[in-house]
Amino acid sequence: MQIKNKNYMIGLLTLSSLGILYYGFLFLKGHNIFSKYNDYQIFYPVNKNLCVSAPVKLKGHVVGMVTKVEIKPKQNYGTLVTIQLDKQFPLTHTSKVMLNNAGMMEGNALEIELNKGNLITRNDIITGQFHPDFNDIDIKAMTAQVATVTQNLIKTTEGVNAILVNLEKTSYTLKTAVKGLEQNIGTIAKHIIAISSPLADSKIGIPAMLPVMHDLILEVRSIPVQEISCRINNMLKDVEKLIRTTSSDAGTLGLFMHDPSFYHNINYGVENLNKLIFDLKKRPWRYVHFSLFGRKK
Repeated sequence: MQIKNKNYMIGLLTLSSLGILYYGFLFLKGHNIFSKYNDYQIFYPVNKNLCVSAPVKLKGHVVGMVTKVEIKPKQNYGTLVTIQLDKQFPLTHTSKVMLNNAGMMEGNALEIELNKGNLITRNDIITGQFHPDFNDIDIKAMTAQVATVTQNLIKTTEGVNAILVNLEKTSYTLKTAVKGLEQNIGTIAKHIIAISSPLADSKIGIPAMLPVMHDLILEVRSIPVQEISCRINNMLKDVEKLIRTTSSDAGTLGLFMHDPSFYHNINYGVENLNKLIFDLKKRPWRYVHFSLFGRKK
């Protein structure tokens, strides 16, 4: 039994040594055996604004990143890009690594397309492609647009500052008006209190006037309105009869107003009276005689 146990131990140590030797050899070649990422190399003829730490995406999800970007003078100054990709997404010889726009802030990024095929290793170099939606970003045009936007922002800021200044002035004016209104309201409230206080007084105010007003209403109710109305109606009828009589030739007043001979007689009498008064003033001795020694025969 001891011999068999020793053989098992020797075999286990041998397998362990071979495993350690294999993984040590891979480690010496630059493979990180404890990493959860695989390293791949992609070649592009030119570098289209791709830098280290750029994301590597799979259908919009970040599954890796660019770890190294180097130029290759012997390959017509092309660009060799090294990426780290999650081991869950291994690349095959039919897979595609395409350069695409990730946005103005992120710059460009790599997007992979997984296809079935033979797995590739770190030493294999993949020829990179450009995504159909890839567009070069014109830095100069972008700078000009940014400058225009900045100028517009400056103008907008100036306008906002002017609006704020006007708002501040308006606020100050409004505060002043509110203060004046508060003072006026306080004065009005004092006047209302001064007016309402006597009215609420039980001796001289409205409560004291209520009994008087009640008695006055009772007296008004006791007035025979119908009888007065009948009397007024009868008076109006009498006045109407008088007016009709005056308007006609009947009656003394009617004859006085409508008989022209009566008017001429009165006018003639007034003229004679005027003549008599004039003669009396001019020759009074014809009518009145005064004498201290008696009347002459």
